[in-house]
Amino acid sequence: MPDKEEKNREGNILGLSTSQLAGLSVDDLTGNPTAIKMLLHYYRLLVDDNTRLKNDNNTLKTYVDAYQRQKSNTATGGILLAVSNISIGFGVNLLTGTSPHTWPGLSSLIVGVMLVISGIYFTFFKDRR
Repeated sequence: MPDKEEKNREGNILGLSTSQLAGLSVDDLTGNPTAIKMLLHYYRLLVDDNTRLKNDNNTLKTYVDAYQRQKSNTATGGILLAVSNISIGFGVNLLTGTSPHTWPGLSSLIVGVMLVISGIYFTFFKDRR
């Protein structure tokens, strides 16, 4: 049995038989225009299938690239929103404490709001066309 499998592997390149193509042997093709047309038709089908597979591969690569970019933008936006919560918390704490510190509280609050705006931009609007 292993001899037969070895013989099959030697007669196949990428799953295609080297002794026959489209079910035709070299003897069948010699001087037979119909068989040659059949072989060319089979070749055309393989070329068309290869082109379709390349197009599908390119389309899927484009989807993966867009997904990776969106994933990165969402992570950046999430980090900015988390930092903004800390800044807003400090700002509110400074503004509403027992002895309010107006300018440091307002500046911390303003920075927090700017981080929120940039986080929302990165999460939802960056790279959208």
